[in-house]
Amino acid sequence: MKYLRYILIILFKLFCKVFGLFWYWIALPFRAYARNRVYNYVLQNDLHLPRLSERKPQLSKWHDDILRYFLSDIHKVQERNDITIRGYIKYRKVSWIEFQFCFWFIWGWVDDDSNHDTMSGGYIKGKIYGNTFDLGDVRGLYPEFELKESWAWVVRNTAYNFNYYFEEIAEKSKYNFYHRFTTKWFDWHFGFIPYSNSERQGRMVWFSEDIDRIDDVQNKS
Repeated sequence: MKYLRYILIILFKLFCKVFGLFWYWIALPFRAYARNRVYNYVLQNDLHLPRLSERKPQLSKWHDDILRYFLSDIHKVQERNDITIRGYIKYRKVSWIEFQFCFWFIWGWVDDDSNHDTMSGGYIKGKIYGNTFDLGDVRGLYPEFELKESWAWVVRNTAYNFNYYFEEIAEKSKYNFYHRFTTKWFDWHFGFIPYSNSERQGRMVWFSEDIDRIDDVQNKS
């Protein structure tokens, strides 16, 4: 089953790289709604989304007595912008059906790890810095869209939110495996490996990708 899942992820990734260039523009206007529902469901059901859990969401009330998950500021948003920004996710109870709709039709097709909402640094200057995993619902208060920059980003990172959910699995997941084949002519590996420069465990790899970032390979082969 774990190998079948791995193959299906690769095939789905190839599909997304093509279909996502079109569907991205359909999903884009609804990204703020979808991310709130997906984040809430993930947190309330303890699903594995490392880039969100790294922000150490804490559920509490602010001065307006509204329940929110407050997020740690990994990218130092407040230091990089002239306005005070504290990321949060407004609490909502989300059904399984709503989560599935938001996940498959909207949220998965955008990239919440881009530093400027629909694009990232290097493409533009002077925008609100801090990706959606840092900002949560606050990202929707400062939407940023520029056609050329957004197009350049989606070509590079098509449907990347699916990757954060499917390709970065937990170290103890039943789907986790790793194999490496080294010969005189090539060095090939596939499965899920941890990064040496991250706490994130089980990132999906294939062929010769990221061999230089493998931790403790001998215990995983």
